[in-house]
Amino acid sequence: MPRRRRGRRAAAVYSGAPPVPGGTDAPHRNRFGAHRARVTGSNRRRAPESCFRVDVWALLNSAIIALAAFGISFWAFRARTDRSAFVGLYLLFGIPAVLLGSVALAQLLVGEPADGVLVLILGFGLGLPLLRPVRRLVARVTPIDPTSPVDMTGLCVMLALLGFLLFGQGVSDSPPEEIGAVGLFDLALQVVLFLVLAYASVGWWFARPFRTATARLGIGRPTWRAVGVALLAVPVALTVAGLANLVAIFAQPELLAELDAITDEITSEVQNPVGALLLGASAGIGEEALFRGALQPRFGIALTSAVFALVHAPQYGLNLAVVGLFGVSIVLGLERKYFGTTAAMTTHALYNFLAVLAQTYA
Repeated sequence: MPRRRRGRRAAAVYSGAPPVPGGTDAPHRNRFGAHRARVTGSNRRRAPESCFRVDVWALLNSAIIALAAFGISFWAFRARTDRSAFVGLYLLFGIPAVLLGSVALAQLLVGEPADGVLVLILGFGLGLPLLRPVRRLVARVTPIDPTSPVDMTGLCVMLALLGFLLFGQGVSDSPPEEIGAVGLFDLALQVVLFLVLAYASVGWWFARPFRTATARLGIGRPTWRAVGVALLAVPVALTVAGLANLVAIFAQPELLAELDAITDEITSEVQNPVGALLLGASAGIGEEALFRGALQPRFGIALTSAVFALVHAPQYGLNLAVVGLFGVSIVLGLERKYFGTTAAMTTHALYNFLAVLAQTYA
C-alpha cells in the first residue's frame, strides 16, 4: 500500500455510519463491536488478519435492535385497524415521555440544567407526536399522514433520535480523540442491519410482501437513465462536500487536519481499492435503503437529511463537516425523489469509494 503524504489538504469525509467516541486508553468498541483505538500515528494501520473479526456481542446487539424494530413496526401497522393497539402506542410512548418530563423537572429544580434540558427534549420528542395538532403541524412541511399510527410512531422515534443526537452524547464541535476502525465484519453487519431496519419500517412480512416492500423502498432494477443521473450526481455531491471544506479552511482551519486523522483511522482497515469498494457498497446500500428508501417518503428530504447528518456527529463533531453531509444528503434525497433509491445508492457508494481512495493515495 502506498505511503500517504501528510501534506495540508482537504479531508475526504465519507458518509458511513460512525463509530461511537470513547474516553479512555483501554480498548473500546464501536456500536457494531469494532475495537476502538486512540488516533495516533502508531496505530493507523492494522494487521490484515484483524480486518474481519466476528463479535458475538455486536451480533447480539444488532439482533435485539432488529427484533425491537420489527416488534414496534408490527404494533404500529396493527394499530391501523385495532383500536387497542392504537391505545397501546400512546402508552408505549406516553408513559416514558411523562416519566422523562418528571425527571427533567426534578433535575432543573436541583440545579442540573444541562441534564434536565436533555431529558426534557427526549421526553418532548417521544410525547409531542402523540398530539394530533402537532402531527397536523408537521404534516404541513412533511408528507406524513397525521391520522396514521405508523407515521405517528415514526415521528416519535425520529424526534427523540434528533434530540438525543443533538444533546444526548456530549457531542462537541471538534472530532473525538478516539475512534474505531471499520473492518469487513462491521461493514457486513452494518448493511444487513440497515436493510433489516428499512424493511421492518415499511412493514415487510406482516403488512407487505417482499416485492411490494422493495417497491415501497424505491429499490428496483437500475435503468440507463438512473445510472447516468447517479454518475452525474457524484461530482455534485463531492462539490457540496468540497464547499464545506473550503469554508472550513477560513472558519475552522484546524478542523481539516483533525478530520483527516479521524477519517484515516476509520478507514485504516479498508484503504485499498477492494476495501474502498466494499465500504462504499455497504454504506450506499444500507444507509440509502433506510434513510432515503424508508424514511424520506414519510418525513421529507429536510428532516431525513438532518437525522442522516447528525448520525455522523459522533464521528466528526458538530461542525462544518456535518453541514457538508447535510448538503450531500439533500443531493441524495433529490435523486431518491425523482429517480429512485437505486440511483441514490449508486451515487452514495461511488462517493464513499472515491473518498476512501482519496484518503489512501492522496
